[in-house]
This record gives sequence, C-alpha cells and structure tokens, in this order.
Amino acid sequence: MFYQYKFWDSVRRPQYFMDMVEKSEIRGYKLRVFIVFLLAMVLFAARNSWGMGTENLTALFAGHLNDTYVVARFLSLIGTILWAILYLAFHYYGVSYVLYIFTEIPYKWIRMIQLYVIAILLAEKAIIFAVFYFVGYTTPLSFMSLAPMATYVIDIDYIIYIINQLTVATALTIVVQYIFLSKYEALENKKSLLVKIILLQLFLAILVGLYSVLPLKEWIMRGLS
Repeated sequence: MFYQYKFWDSVRRPQYFMDMVEKSEIRGYKLRVFIVFLLAMVLFAARNSWGMGTENLTALFAGHLNDTYVVARFLSLIGTILWAILYLAFHYYGVSYVLYIFTEIPYKWIRMIQLYVIAILLAEKAIIFAVFYFVGYTTPLSFMSLAPMATYVIDIDYIIYIINQLTVATALTIVVQYIFLSKYEALENKKSLLVKIILLQLFLAILVGLYSVLPLKEWIMRGLS
C-alpha cells in the first residue's frame, strides 16, 4: 500500500497521516524535505545578504577596506549556509532522536513530524526578517516572544534571552508535536508525552540563552591561539 505524501493535507489530517505512516510506504516525502531545506538555505542566505548577523563587518566598510569587506561578506555568507545546514540537521535528526529516546516512538515517524516543526520555525524567521527589512533595522530580541516586554521588569540578560527563545513558533511546535505523536497507538501516557515535549523546548531555550550571553567565540579563539 502506498501513500502519496502531501505536506498541507497531512497537516490537516494528523490521525490519517499517522495511520498511513504506520501501514503504508510513503512516496514524495523526500522531495518535500529537499524543498523545505532549499527554502531554508535561501532564507538564511537572504538574511545574511541583507545584513543580519554581519554587524561586526561594518567597521571594515566604514574604514574603506573594500576588498577585505567583500571577502569578509563572502565568507560570512558561506558560514551562514553552513550554519543553516547544522540548524536544520539538529532539528531534523537531533531533536527527533531525543524525542525517540524519551517516547520510544519510531525515529522515522518523529522525523516526519519534525519537518513540520522546521517549516514553523522557518516561517517565523521569514516573518521577522520581513518586518526588519521594511523597518530598516534589527533588534536582538524577537517581537514574536515576550522578551521585549520582560525587559521592563527583568534586568538579567540570561533570563531575557531564555524568554526570547519562547516564541509563537515554540508554542506551535509543542502543539504540532503533541497532536501528531499522541496518535501513536502504542503510546500509553499522553500526559507524560506533553510534559516531555515542553521540558525539551525549555531545555533548548536554556541552552540558546546560555549561548547568547557567554563569549563562546572569544573563548574558542583564545583556546586556538
């Protein structure tokens, strides 16, 4: 039995999709994965080309070091694409594996759900990029989170950056993962599944928050020197 994978149709019918994943051979899925990954590369490259994440290169341009600036921008673009590959691989393979360990739901099934999660994360990044593009500047905190409002009552950078990671996409990720994975027939405790998904998202937010405040790049450079 074959099932022709359709991205949006599968989102609308999670129970049917999970049934088909269990009983059928999925066709057309790899093409959707390729498309999502390709769109991610384009989005990350567009953000870099516009200037997001390249603020430290402004000094080269202001100092009229044009050749150095061009080379630096080119290397920055390559670095961004490599980062995009790592970012996608982490969410597609890494997070899927962690959920597999926590839930014992088949790893291949979880990867299929993570494709929706990646689409959600990319959609949020695209919205943020579009807004920044039209207003002409960027901010370190996401307006898709409560972090900008939290700065009025909290002055601890680490806490602020943790809150900054808990965005609309985070909430949608929890919803999508729970809705789909809870359809797994062998799953006995659905409340436990929800708790594990939420704790995983909080753990990831804590890790990113820690990365945001620690001078890891300086430590790495010192270690190499």
